[in-house]
Amino acid sequence: MAEEQPGRVSRVGTARALVLLGSGVQLAATMVAGFVALVFAPVLLSRPETGSPVTGVAVLVVITLLDIALANLFALRATGTRGALLGGCGTLLAGMALGIAALLLITMG
Repeated sequence: MAEEQPGRVSRVGTARALVLLGSGVQLAATMVAGFVALVFAPVLLSRPETGSPVTGVAVLVVITLLDIALANLFALRATGTRGALLGGCGTLLAGMALGIAALLLITMG
C-alpha cells in the first residue's frame, strides 16, 4: 500500500465526516421538532383523542439518539466510501422518518 501523503485526505474519511455532519443536522432538527411540538402542546391537548406530546417528543429523542449512534457505527465500520455513505446516511434518513412517524402517531393518536 502507498503511504499517506501530507495534504491528502481519504475519501472514506470524508464520507465518515459527512455522516457525522448529518448526525448533527438530524439532532438539531429533532430539537426543533420537539420544541415546536411542546410549544403547541396546549393546542394539541385541547383536541379530543390526542395523545401526550411529551411522550411523543421523548420517543422522538430516543429514536434519534439510537439512530445517530447506529449511523456512526456503520460509517466507522465501513471499509469503502459507498458503505460509509449508504450505511451512515441511509440509517440517518430511515431513523428520522421513523422518529417523526412515531411522534405523529403518539401525539395525534
